[in-house]
Amino acid sequence: MSQPAPPPLVTRGLVAGYERDLPIVKGVDFQIAEGEMVAILGPNGAGKSTFVKAIAGTVPVFGGDVELVGQQIAGLKPNQIIRRGMAFVPQTENIFARLTIRENLQLAAQILPAGEREARIDAMFAQFSDLAARPNRPAGSLSGGQRQMLATARALLVSPSVLVLDEPSAGLSPKLVGDVFQTLKAINETGVTIVLVEQNVRAALKIVSRAIVLVDGKLRADMAAEELAAHPNMGELFLGSGSEQEVSS
Repeated sequence: MSQPAPPPLVTRGLVAGYERDLPIVKGVDFQIAEGEMVAILGPNGAGKSTFVKAIAGTVPVFGGDVELVGQQIAGLKPNQIIRRGMAFVPQTENIFARLTIRENLQLAAQILPAGEREARIDAMFAQFSDLAARPNRPAGSLSGGQRQMLATARALLVSPSVLVLDEPSAGLSPKLVGDVFQTLKAINETGVTIVLVEQNVRAALKIVSRAIVLVDGKLRADMAAEELAAHPNMGELFLGSGSEQEVSS
């Protein structure tokens, strides 16, 4: 009998941060199923961004495991992780403002075999019509929502199995938040597994199937999005008060 495929992304006892003696992420266990979209929620300073940066290889991991489709990736460099099937969209500095839209995509495509690059760029233009309309437009002149779309397109160029985003709605108007989230939902419906850090809790819970809550670098809750949205002690979850029984109820 064949063994079941390993989950796309797993962390076990993940400890990470910028200084070994002062970890920000403190022993987080996390798992996502293939094709799932999960939000990482929590108060400011909870360690959400550090958690996904550690997964993506941009923040040091001091302990625990990170597995991508059964392969250990903790300690690998970001470009090595990308080649293994994970793409990361940071909150800031996620595009090259002085380059055009097309040049941004061409630069990201360098990781691909030469014969595949133009086809993947064309596929991104087909998927993101706003980018295709003016491919030679400087990226620095794009709106916040368009910049987020370009950053996402750059990440999707490599056909990742897992897409990780840090605060994709940060600084956007409510309308643009809706546009970005609908784009992410459409991407997820193509089979891409998505993990996103979000401060816009209500908007995030409308598009994800599940969410985890981090408080002080520790896992506080892990439940279905609908269940979390209706949780009677939502404020206590995010403030870190209340009992473990309340969290899991």
